[in-house]
Parts: sequence; C-alpha cells; structure tokens
Amino acid sequence: MNVRGIAGCLAVALGAFVGGQAQAPRANLLLVTLDTVRADHLGSYGDRQASTPVLDRLAAEGVRFADATTQAPLTGPAHAALLTGVYPARYGVRDNATTPLPRDVTTLASALQSAGYQTGAFIGAFILDRPYGFAQGFDEFDSRFNRFEAGNKQKAERTAGQVVAPALDWLGRVRRDRPFFAWVHFYDAHAPYTPPAPYNIRFAKQPYDGEIAYVDSAVGRLIAKLETMGVLDQTLVVAIADHGESLGEHGEEDHGLFLYDSVLRVPWIMRLPGRSRAGAVVTEQVRAIDLMPTVLDALGVPAPGRLDGESVLAVVRGKPRSAPPLSYAETWYPKLHYGWSELRSARVGEWKYIDAPRQELYDLRKDPAERNDVTLSQQTVAGRLGSDLRATADGLGGAEPARAAAPDRETIERLRSLGYIGFVAPGSSTARGLDPKDMVPRLREYRLLMTDATAAIRKGDLATAADRLRRAATVSERSYDVHLALGDVYLQQRQFDRAVGEYEAAALLNPVSADPLVAAANALTDQGRLGEAARKLDQALSLEPLSPEVAVGRARLAERQDQPLDALALYQSAVNLNPSYAQARALLANVALRLKRFDDARAQFAALLGLGYEPARSHYGLGRVAEAKGDRDAALKEYRAAVHLDPSLSAAREALGRLEKQR
Repeated sequence: MNVRGIAGCLAVALGAFVGGQAQAPRANLLLVTLDTVRADHLGSYGDRQASTPVLDRLAAEGVRFADATTQAPLTGPAHAALLTGVYPARYGVRDNATTPLPRDVTTLASALQSAGYQTGAFIGAFILDRPYGFAQGFDEFDSRFNRFEAGNKQKAERTAGQVVAPALDWLGRVRRDRPFFAWVHFYDAHAPYTPPAPYNIRFAKQPYDGEIAYVDSAVGRLIAKLETMGVLDQTLVVAIADHGESLGEHGEEDHGLFLYDSVLRVPWIMRLPGRSRAGAVVTEQVRAIDLMPTVLDALGVPAPGRLDGESVLAVVRGKPRSAPPLSYAETWYPKLHYGWSELRSARVGEWKYIDAPRQELYDLRKDPAERNDVTLSQQTVAGRLGSDLRATADGLGGAEPARAAAPDRETIERLRSLGYIGFVAPGSSTARGLDPKDMVPRLREYRLLMTDATAAIRKGDLATAADRLRRAATVSERSYDVHLALGDVYLQQRQFDRAVGEYEAAALLNPVSADPLVAAANALTDQGRLGEAARKLDQALSLEPLSPEVAVGRARLAERQDQPLDALALYQSAVNLNPSYAQARALLANVALRLKRFDDARAQFAALLGLGYEPARSHYGLGRVAEAKGDRDAALKEYRAAVHLDPSLSAAREALGRLEKQR
C-alpha cells in the first residue's frame, strides 16, 4: 500500500474529517508504560530468550520504533516527558517524589478529557501518584497501595496483577458511545527483581527477565479484554518504557546514575487501529517527548502549543525526516543524592555526547555498548554536539534546580557541632561535583553500608544503623540519603538536635525535596519549638503543595497548638491526597474521636482494617467508637477481636475487662 493509501486508512480508522464530515468516531487509546524495561530484553527487539509474546504480537501487528530514547533515567521525570511532550527540566522535575508537575500543565489526559474522552489511570508506584501531578485530566485515578510508609514512600508499589485488576474493571464500565483513554503503569521490573510464580522458577537465573515476562502476561489480559469488548481494532495501543536498566554495564546495577543507552534506549510499540502499518519498523531516532504529540495526531486531537516533542506520525506513514532532532537527556540523581556532578547528554544519529566533568563521546554505530570514548579523535563532533547540548539546556528555562536557602547562624552552629564544616556555605547548584564514573569503585562499599543500615533499622538496632550510616558518610560525605537516614535514626533515639542537624544537611544537599524539611519540622514539633517547625513546613509546602506528608506535619503542629479542627481538616486532606496513607488515617481517627465525631472515626478505623494496618489497634478504635455511641455489644466484639490479635495491647484488655464486669 502506498503512503496515500496508508494515510487514508488511518484517517478513517482514527476519526479524521474528510470534506467536513466525520468518517468514524475517534479511536480509543490504551497507553501501557513499562517501567524499567530495556528494549533489548524483548523478543521483538532481538532477544531470542525473551518471553514477551504479547508485546511481540503488538509489534508484529503494529509499528516498532527501533531507536527510541527517554529524556531521563528516572520514573518521575521520564513519565513527565511522556505525558506532557515537554522536557521535564522545564518544570523542574528531575527526581522522583519531589517537584510536582504544575497544576496548569496540559497533559495527554487533560487534552483527551477536553476532547470528550473517558479517562482512567492505574499506576504501580506512589512516585506517580496525585501529589506529583500525574492525576491531572483523569476521571478515575486508581493508586491504592496495600502498604505505604511515610518515611519510605519511594518503595510503595503494586504488582502488575494488582494494577491490571482495577483497569479491567474500569474498561468493563466505560460507555460505548464515547472513546476512552486508559493509562496502565507497570512497575515490576524495578530492582529487587522478585517475579511471582511461575516466573520465579522459569527465570530463576534471570529474575529481571522474569519480571518482564510477568508484565507481558498482564498486558495480555488488557489486550484480551479489548478483544472481548470487540474494540481492539478501534483502539490505538501504545506500549513504551519510561527508561531502561543497567545490569552492571559501566559499574551501574540499576538506573539513575548514568546516561548510557542501557538506560536511555527504550522499547516503543504502537498498534494502530485496523492494524495499519502492521510489521513496520521505524529506524530513525524518536524521543519520549514525541509520544504525546504523536498520539494526539493519530487520534485527531489538537496538540497544545509550545511542546518540545513533535509528532512522528508522518514517519510512521513512511516519510522519514531529513534531520531528526537531537534527543536531550539529563540526570541530576548523582548530584541530588550523592553530591556528585549532574550529567547531560545529546544523542543524534550514531553519536552520543555526554556532558560530564570529563566529557564523553561515543559512535553508537560502531560501539553500541559505549565502551570506547572517542572524544580525542573526534573533537569536531564533540564540540558541535556539546554546543548543541548547551543550547538545548539553556533554552529549557527551568533547567537548574532551586538553591537551598542560606543557613542562618543557628543552623551553621548546629552543622559545625556535627562536624559538617563544608555545609555552612553550600556552593551554587551549577557547580560541578565529582564525576560519577570516577566514583564507581566506591559505590559498592557505599551501597553495602546502606543495605546494612536499612536492615539494622528494621531490627530496631539503632546503634548499628547509626554506625553504618556514619561509615557511609565517609565514603560519600555529601550523600543526601545518608544524612536523611541518619536524622531518622537520631530522631528515633530522641536525639533531637542531632536529628535536626542531619535534616538540615540533607536539605542543603537536595534543595528540591520537601522530605528533610518535613522531618526537621516533626522533630522541632516534638521539642515544642513550634515557630521553627512552622517555618520548615512553609518551606516544604512551597516545594510540594500537594504533599500528604506536609499536610500531616502541619496537622501535628496544629494539634500541639490546640487547634483540633484545623488538625482534623489537614489530616483529611492528607488522606484525600493518598488514600493508602495509613498513618494519616490513624491520626485522623484519633482526632475525630477526641472531637466526638464518631462516624468519621469509625470510617477511618474501618479503612485501616481494610489496609491491614495495625488490626488490633484498629479493632480497639472501633470498640471505643461503639462504646461512645452506647453500643456495648459491638464494643465488646471489637475489644475481644483486638485482644485476640494482640494480647499485649493493655488498653484493649482493660476496656474489655471493664465492660465485662458491667454486664
């Protein structure tokens, strides 16, 4: 079929207008984002050992982009690029679970919602949840996590099976007279790789591939649902990874630290309605920021202005571009988490340039593994790409993260008392740190110490945890994660001043994160230093306006200020932002009890039972509510359940004994 014929098929299938009359309703859209999936670990991309029959089928029945690249090797920034068509640096989004997307940004979902689409999202990781702006434009946003710990929010995730179940339910409820957009995000391929049975047995020696095979099976359930509904051929199906995974290449065991193709090259597959262009392979470079304008173009929905990406639908139709645009990528992870240098890269055709303290240049055609730096022999190419990269970065506007506020005298003295002399005058955010590739030999020691510290914290061995963290600080003194974790340990030991000092060091090292500010505020609140706590929370709120942790911190402060109604409202806002936030629900329930809002308290205790959070205490709370409302039989039932689950819960035992004596 010639290009004109292909375009005609797409126009009919995708609801384009010919002669002023609609030829067909707009197609549906299923967008599947495959977190942490390398292109070269799918069968359709050449891996003969892969078990990805569903994704391979979509490639055979659709279009496969052989050279797609992401804009960042981290979930949050990479998805920001995919869903907005804009380089995430424009919004200052350069780390997970920190800077949210602006509220007024036009996302793929909001564009389609405005065009009359029913929109539903089903995500596998909290770092893509409401507080970070990813719910914009969705009628239904499903992000229910069974476990959520406020101090460990980046670990809150769901399996592919837990994600796909509500997605299938929603697809079964959509109206047939309107098109739908479903975004389904699978997080499973993140380390540690622990695929469920039977994939854990089949892939015992390759657990990463087992995770991908498991995700492929979940994608299969989505495709089967579309077939059962009879709408597969009226649906544009897109499967794309947010970033890849380094499996030991260049000394990196996961992602975030470097910008090599093991993490930047991603699979991108599009099955067009009616199977147009089935089996086509696009070989020229495309970018994650091109996804939104391409999808909108295919669906016949106008794209918003001022996008960095561009539609590649003409390329899909067989019209290659004479000069595909540069693909810019960046990672601030090494700077924000280790205190080393940020990295930027520019990729054009066969060339990859990496802007590091020691620049790198690779000829990807001859050296796809990026082992041979040819900067010295190709200085002209390196100079040209370096200039292009700087021009791109300079034009992004929000390219530099916020600077930490200059520390006051008290903070300086506190940091000096901890031995952190170098933190009293933090340098400009633009100052280059150590080259991450030079730090690889020490990275393994650092990670082993951090793993030991985490294990010790779980066991309650705080002395060992503090020792391991202090040793990790000698390996990487400017590690944000070390100082944040050490602050948490000191806080548990009720060494408040030392805890606050560590949090302040962490805030100086990572000025885009609200976490150390919230943690410091909580420690200050516990000390009764309420004015200082309020100032920290104001700073945190300016960074993350929709953070449920900030809301809880403000609620705790309101309680200490004897403002229970304000505390109740703030706890409720935290729960609204993150319904899986069990600690916020527990605090909300207790304030509701004190205010004698028994129905509100009962609803929260019941929700906590559903989350499996401290069931004995939740039953005890329900007993208190029942007793307060005069229902002694219900109270006895709940108190007995609490004592059965936890005989050591003295409050429940005493309440049970008291009521039984009254019978």
